[in-house]
Parts: sequence; structure tokens; C-alpha cells
Amino acid sequence: MPKFTLKDGVLSSQVYVQVTREHKCSCGEEMTITMSLPEGVGYRTQITINNAHCPGCGETVVIPYGHHYIENYRLLTKEP
Repeated sequence: MPKFTLKDGVLSSQVYVQVTREHKCSCGEEMTITMSLPEGVGYRTQITINNAHCPGCGETVVIPYGHHYIENYRLLTKEP
């Protein structure tokens, strides 16, 4: 069972998995995002990826609010 720690708003884990997700920026640019996330965690929030920027407009990549979960190495979202 993975071990998680939440300290000062930062989630850390002993086990991370590399996941991908398709994303469409508000400017219309489409991209594939790859990131490492703690295994076995679901997220009910908006996800801001501070070190990723749209190649079209330079905007920080933000995955809209929803219930995000990992399945088959893909970050998927169930609508709220």
C-alpha cells in the first residue's frame, strides 16, 4: 500500500507513476502532458502545472476542476 504525506499543501508519496493527458488550452492549442503523480490518489480539484506552459500562448497549463484519477497510466477526469 503506498504511503502518502501532505505537508504545507504539498502531497508526496513513496510511489509515483508517470501519466499522460490530452489538454486543450483556452487559445485552442492541443497538447499531450506527461507528469509524475502519486500512485493510487484521486484529486477533486483544479490542477495547475506550474512548470508547463502552452506552446501557443505561453499560458500556464491548468486542468479544469473535476474528479481526476489515474487509470492505465492516463490522468482521466469524471465531470463534477
